[in-house]
Parts: sequence; structure tokens; C-alpha cells
Amino acid sequence: MWLKLKKITISKWLSFFVFLLLIYTLQDGFFKLKHWLTDEKSLPLTGLILTGERHHVTEDVVRSVLVKQKDKLNFFTLRITEIQKQLEAKPWVYSASIRKHWPDTLKIHIVEQAIAASWNEKSLLNRFGEIIDVVPDQTDQFVALSGEDEQSEAVLNTYLQLKQLLAPSHYRIAALSSDKRNATQLVLKNGISLKLGKEQKLERIQIFLKAFPRIAENYDINTIDYVDLRYDTGLAIGWKEAQEEK
Repeated sequence: MWLKLKKITISKWLSFFVFLLLIYTLQDGFFKLKHWLTDEKSLPLTGLILTGERHHVTEDVVRSVLVKQKDKLNFFTLRITEIQKQLEAKPWVYSASIRKHWPDTLKIHIVEQAIAASWNEKSLLNRFGEIIDVVPDQTDQFVALSGEDEQSEAVLNTYLQLKQLLAPSHYRIAALSSDKRNATQLVLKNGISLKLGKEQKLERIQIFLKAFPRIAENYDINTIDYVDLRYDTGLAIGWKEAQEEK
């Protein structure tokens, strides 16, 4: 009986030690696997696929962001959200989408800013009226908009509405400004300024479109400096200085 109990006790202790050994082996394997997965030397990201129609965001710009993550360029530890945030902070990047492609490649799709106009001669506006901190290039043919920064979206919308109204008559806007009172003045490509004021801007453009053909029949439009449409019953014409001197 005593021998039988002794055998049972030894069997239990043996099972316990086997269990401990199994736990240790699993734990050791887990930590080794974790170290391998998180070690940038084990699964380094060495490939970059850059897609999207790009004119300003070069591969060097993207790599300059990735270099900041050089200690984390591992397939599993790479912080995609952080890279996306840093890329979208670049002036010309509207959005960036990032995917990892097993085993060593990073795919990044870039959508560049769609520029609608220059803004206050020192920056640009995208198509949503958001200010882009990029100095306009003199060679770019963007319409020149100006106004208070907090009104950039409203100024752009005003420009788009007036542009649509003028387009059938082949008038093109070169510049448009809005002051603190939201009074609008625009300059056509032919050099004539239109003073629209704060209210009824679309209606006043309609008045200009109806009246200007008759004005062109009787006057040399090259001598016109501005057309003031801020009147309830008509308009006023300002002449260039050379015309006044005659």
C-alpha cells in the first residue's frame, strides 16, 4: 500500500514538473516570437510603392517622413496612423492612405491638393476654400482671390457663382476681393473692375451683362476703368485717367 501511494505521489510530481516545463517552453517561445516580430531587423520594410497623380509630392518628400520612423520600420510595429498624420500635414497633401503588403512593402496612395485660386498673394486655396500654406508660383494661372482668412470659403463660393454667371458671355475673372464688410469687387481679364458691394451680387452681375453690350456700342471699352453696380436703379462708369485728361 505504501509503495502504491509513493508511486502515485511521484507520478503527480512528475506531471507537475512536465506541466511547468511546458509553461516555461510556451512562455519562452512567446517572448522569442514577440522579440522577432518587433525587431526591425527581423521584418524590415524595405519596399515603397507610391501611387496617385502627383505634381508636387515627390518620393523624397514621402521618404523624409518615413525616415523619422526608421527605428519602427518593422512590418508589425510600423505606426501607420502617425505616418498618415505627418504626410497629411504636408502642404500639398490633401489625403494619404497607407497599407502594408506582406512581407516587406509599404503602399502609399497620395491625393494632392486641388488648387482653385491664389489667396492674398501669399498662399493658395484648395477647392474647399481651405488655405494652403504654399506661396503662389508666378507661372501658375490661378485667379487671385483676397479677403479675411476666416472668410476664405465664402469668398471662393462667391467667385464660383460669379464665374458661372459670366461664363456664357465669355467674361473671365482675373481677381476678386472681399473686404471686412463682405463687399466684393472683381477685375475681369479685360482689365475692367466691377464694384458689386455687399448685397445682391448675382443680380448686379445680371445688370452688368444686360447693360454692357450697349455701353460697348457707344464707348471704347479700353478706356473704362470700372463699372460701379452698387446702385438700385443703374450703374456708374469710371474712366481711366488718360480718358479724363482728354
